[in-house]
Amino acid sequence: MKKGLRNVAIGFSLSIICLSFGLVYWQVVRSTDLMENPANRRLILLEQRVVRGGIFDRNGEVLAQTDLNDEKKTRVYPKGEAIEPLMGYATLLHGSSGLEAYLGDWLLGIKDATATQALEQAFQLPRRGNDVVLTLDYRLQKVAYEGLKGKIGSAVALDPRSGEVLALASQPSFEGNGLDENWDKISQKPGSPFLNHAFALYTPGSTLKIMTSGALLRAGLNTGDLYNCTGTAVINGQVIREQNDKAHGWVNFNLALAESCNTYFATYGVKAGDKQFLQTAKAFGFGEEIPFELPVKLSTLTNEAAVPHRLDENLLAASAFGQGEVLVSPFHMALITAGVANQGVIMQPYIVEQVRDENQNVLYQKNPEPWLTALSADQAARIKSAMVTAVNDGTASPGGIAAFQVAAKTGSAEPGGDVPTHAWYIAFAPADNPQIAVAVLVENGGTGGGASAPIARAIIESALSQKVGDNT
Repeated sequence: MKKGLRNVAIGFSLSIICLSFGLVYWQVVRSTDLMENPANRRLILLEQRVVRGGIFDRNGEVLAQTDLNDEKKTRVYPKGEAIEPLMGYATLLHGSSGLEAYLGDWLLGIKDATATQALEQAFQLPRRGNDVVLTLDYRLQKVAYEGLKGKIGSAVALDPRSGEVLALASQPSFEGNGLDENWDKISQKPGSPFLNHAFALYTPGSTLKIMTSGALLRAGLNTGDLYNCTGTAVINGQVIREQNDKAHGWVNFNLALAESCNTYFATYGVKAGDKQFLQTAKAFGFGEEIPFELPVKLSTLTNEAAVPHRLDENLLAASAFGQGEVLVSPFHMALITAGVANQGVIMQPYIVEQVRDENQNVLYQKNPEPWLTALSADQAARIKSAMVTAVNDGTASPGGIAAFQVAAKTGSAEPGGDVPTHAWYIAFAPADNPQIAVAVLVENGGTGGGASAPIARAIIESALSQKVGDNT
């Protein structure tokens, strides 16, 4: 009897010890991780005693701030719909999303807290969080937003030299001010206003020929060889068609990319082989988590695997011109474009430039870093040359700008079903010294040259006319 009681007592004591260690682990060792998790609603509840810091663009424009009126805190977004859904929201009723969620630890002064902030937090004293300065240029953001108005889609602009995000617009958008009162109304609007379409996955269509070009060059195929496009081609029993069954006639690599010849890229993609195509896809970041402050869905080549071990000939042929099962986000397409612009090197994308405390001391400063080397400088130069031809003599001409040489590629992607194609346009400029790379997608917009090129052109014109990255 005594032995049984002793065993029960020992078991009970061990349980208490384990529970105590568990509490210490989660409340002390892992407390910072839990508080920094954007899904943790305690971040929102903290705002009852913490004034959330402001969010600013690179030129000091206020994008989000907390107004205090008779001790009542109101989170306001002076730029309205133009900055949503990138900015997101932070409310007690609906939690948080977007940058408001993923920068919540900085904005509330939790991440890498100063000694004063740590003391205030420990004693639950009223305090102010940190301010965040973005790489975003609101002038470009507004141009992108206005261009997409009335459409469903997104526009992303990057500095290919550094990876800085200069604009990231998504439509349809929503008004962040007074969100709780209008939540049901916004939720019922068509086009998913709360979804950031820049991070959603789409069939890329002919814009993927940029990546396929890399596979052809890496395989050592002769891009000077002539190919006779008759409007269709049969590969392993599968009929590959040109848009509107147009016959391009005799083309080499440059002309095939400029005229967006599907049969050329399907034929030469198969010649390069699935091994080279898959290796090139990985080099461009397919199946890789993109290192960014916000989550971006993985780009994938097949439904079963992001980057499979092999592709059968039919799926390889379709994938080579951006159809098949390929899915990619506009954000990732902007990175792919930036990689070609930056001599084959894709820089890590980032949108947070600085974090400052309430006294404007810099707590964090981002330094540019390379992410992937997708191409050699020579391979990137050859693809750039073909993209220049696409603007000067091909399908990408609607995005041309008289004052600057643009390099670009169009895409009209078939999403499946009896609906218009998704309209893509990717570009960078100036071609000889790229300072901005852009990807624009308009859902069911038809042709890239018709629906998306004017938006990309407006963003590039605005950026280069005011000098990209100019903070003055």
